[in-house]
Amino acid sequence: MIRPRHMPPTACYDDPADKVDVRESSADLVRVLASHALTRCGEWITRGKGGVKNRALRTDIILLSITPQYLPTKRPSAAWVAQEHGVSRQRASELWREFSIYIGPYIQFRGQRFLNERNANRGRLGRNRRANLGK
Repeated sequence: MIRPRHMPPTACYDDPADKVDVRESSADLVRVLASHALTRCGEWITRGKGGVKNRALRTDIILLSITPQYLPTKRPSAAWVAQEHGVSRQRASELWREFSIYIGPYIQFRGQRFLNERNANRGRLGRNRRANLGK
């Protein structure tokens, strides 16, 4: 809150924003957001049929999207994940795309320029982008 310009010297000015510890509140926010993202990832892993094999495939897709350096290969890709789990490259690519659409509004990962580009307000796009989207 902004302090009024001409305040009498005897006036009491109590600003609640002066009492907020920014470091503590931002740390709590980070914990909440991380917890929500982990919950969403866990829900996505347990979707569908296939049991343990499907969960392992979906876990590797998540690692490929968020932290590819943890996969045991020099050049991680959907094709590598498909080969490791014995599914088609098309199936792995579709799962990767499905995960990026599902989690995109919540976290930003490698290869994603803006957090909510897919859900952006279409009215605020420039003429060229609107034309490319078919509007």
